[in-house]
Amino acid sequence: MKNLLPLSLVTLAITLLTGFGPLQAQDDFDLSLPGEEAEAAPAAPAPASGGDTEGTATAGDVNLLDMIKAGGWSMWVLGTFSFAVIGLLIYCIIDLQKKNFHPDELIAAIGPDMDAANFEAAAHKAQTSDNCLGRVMQAAIHYIADRGYEVLDSEKLEETMAAASRKFNRGRVRTINYFSIIAQAAPMMGLLGTVSGMIGAFAKLSQGGTGDPSAFAGNISEALITTATGLVVALPAIFCYFIFRDRLQGLVAETDEEAEELINRLRRTVTEYSEEA
Repeated sequence: MKNLLPLSLVTLAITLLTGFGPLQAQDDFDLSLPGEEAEAAPAAPAPASGGDTEGTATAGDVNLLDMIKAGGWSMWVLGTFSFAVIGLLIYCIIDLQKKNFHPDELIAAIGPDMDAANFEAAAHKAQTSDNCLGRVMQAAIHYIADRGYEVLDSEKLEETMAAASRKFNRGRVRTINYFSIIAQAAPMMGLLGTVSGMIGAFAKLSQGGTGDPSAFAGNISEALITTATGLVVALPAIFCYFIFRDRLQGLVAETDEEAEELINRLRRTVTEYSEEA
């Protein structure tokens, strides 16, 4: 009997270890009472649709400053072009006006002097008038005074007047041509930015592969934004070039007509004087 007691204790210990050990190790052991239903865990609240969350922004919100930064170094040059177009536009609107070419006040002042063949008074009024008609009439009066009335019907007088008009408007022609230069240079600069962005994109693509597209997304943005910006700058510039070029040509043609009319008044005066003599 004494030998069976220790054996019974050992058997009981082994039974306890092998019987309850696996049950304690199970993670899904049901400890609920019979007939009691487990309460479902509350679901996470769904994000509100259509409402703006304060302090947050979606990934698609990109402002103008972000686009300029994404465009890279070429955006600085294109920005300079855009400001140049605006400055030239304002200058041409202010400068290409009738008062700077053939003001009515000068025509009314020189007309009586041409009728009286008063070269000295006409030359003084033309010299003090800072406009195209004043320069043309000043050159014509000096040419006639030096060579006599015989040159009134010569082509050389017309060439002299045309040369004075071209000299006075040379700066305006150069200013308007800047529109054409910018219209051609802006797309080229945008294309250069595109090539620069694509080079950077392919360089990163060769280093990291296609596993992470965000690694070269910035270079792709640079390539696309610079091209679009170059076109946006070039389109207004080319329109301004043709508009202001035609405006200048029209004003110069009107000035030549007014100058020719003043010379005709002088020609009639000389003809009447010759007939009376």
